[in-house]
Amino acid sequence: MSYDVIVVGARVAGAATAMLLARRGLRVLAVDRASFPSDTISSHQVQVPGVARLHRWGLLDRVRASGAPPTRRMRVDAAGVLLEGDFPAYDGVDALYSPRRTLLDALLVDAARAAGAEVREHFRVEKLVWDGGRVTGIVGRERDGMARTETARLVVGADGKRSFVAQAVGAAHYREWPVRAFACYGYWAGVPVTGGALYDRPGLAAAAFPTNDDLTLVYLALPIAGFDAFRADIEGNYLRALDRCGDLGERVRSGTRVERLRTTPDQPNTFRRAHGPG
Repeated sequence: MSYDVIVVGARVAGAATAMLLARRGLRVLAVDRASFPSDTISSHQVQVPGVARLHRWGLLDRVRASGAPPTRRMRVDAAGVLLEGDFPAYDGVDALYSPRRTLLDALLVDAARAAGAEVREHFRVEKLVWDGGRVTGIVGRERDGMARTETARLVVGADGKRSFVAQAVGAAHYREWPVRAFACYGYWAGVPVTGGALYDRPGLAAAAFPTNDDLTLVYLALPIAGFDAFRADIEGNYLRALDRCGDLGERVRSGTRVERLRTTPDQPNTFRRAHGPG
């Protein structure tokens, strides 16, 4: 079977793309090497314009039903300057949401399937199919190791910052900066928040937002030059950094960390050319 569009990568970008194309009546195949639900290292906030899109697509009620609470109020503490206020309404919504990726990705995959897209999990793309300088399909393997070739008029690479599709087609970088920061975040019980909070300190940015299961996501970013020293004592350095953010460190210490801290320096600052023949 030949498809109109094959989407490589079925997380937020890929599943949403597959859903929207399928809703327009196109024959769509989306593939991903992961299965859903599954987690991935990621930022969490779906900002208000993104929430407006979920609302427009008829999916916001599902996000709410997942237990992700709305964040309508924001507090910004920038080294002596304190700002606090509510989000203005935008296209019918007035809050951001911070759903876990285990929930958001699965929700979008389900929506893509409901729209008529075929979604294959545990499918690893190994190469692209070319015809006269155009990309016309993919070759990959199912979970059982069986090789499959699928063709389409258009192939979309939505497979993340280390995109196989982008590498395979040689997508040129047209804007790139060195990595300047690393991130560390965790989930905490017993650290209630009344809204979102952002902290800006010299050499430090931190945030706290409510997420699913009555947990609070607490995030920080620090200069990449300090990464090796930081990971020598991840939790100790994480908490000491939060101590620089008002009473955030004290409040986090009064709660319970429910999962391991996730830490990554893998934050490339790159824009690639987004299209080519086929």
